[in-house]
Amino acid sequence: MHEEDDEDEYEEPTDKVPQNNEGHMSQQEVAEVLGMSRSRVSELEKKALRKFKYYLLKKYKEEDL
Repeated sequence: MHEEDDEDEYEEPTDKVPQNNEGHMSQQEVAEVLGMSRSRVSELEKKALRKFKYYLLKKYKEEDL
């Protein structure tokens, strides 16, 4: 298969994303778009929020020094 063939078959993930009035999606909507369970989306969301919190705490603690 050629690289050009792969590009023709590529579908932008945003084409599948339903948009509501506020631009937010439920965990179930995200799961359906990505083809995973809602519980897996929840796990990934929690992990991302923990990492973000750690980053912010570390960044602002260093600024106080």
